[in-house]
Amino acid sequence: MAVNVEVTDDAVTITLSGLDRVAALCHRCTIPIEAIAAARVVPVAEPRATLGWRTGGSYFPGCIATGWYTIKQRKGARQLWVVYRDHEVLVIDTTLERPAQIVLQTPARHDIAWFIGERLGRR
Repeated sequence: MAVNVEVTDDAVTITLSGLDRVAALCHRCTIPIEAIAAARVVPVAEPRATLGWRTGGSYFPGCIATGWYTIKQRKGARQLWVVYRDHEVLVIDTTLERPAQIVLQTPARHDIAWFIGERLGRR
């Protein structure tokens, strides 16, 4: 299971492989830097409060949330989750409807949030 996040001056590309790819029903997601509003590391309880209906992927309470979910109180908006049992996650907010938010469990979450923040500061 692996989540690879590549941050360039133009875009953020999230690539899933192995079981993550199967469980999330997603292989790759590319978001232009212009469409990113913020990137931050937060406790998993914060984005979990917005978790709506699963539209594709896997879910087992307290264990796994991967795939596409609706966002409570935002009709038509979707979020991509790849989270297991970690207590802290990377959240990338976008100006898009799909995905409006990306929630990832990755060991390099603090570095990735910093790299994205650096790109956002250059706009």
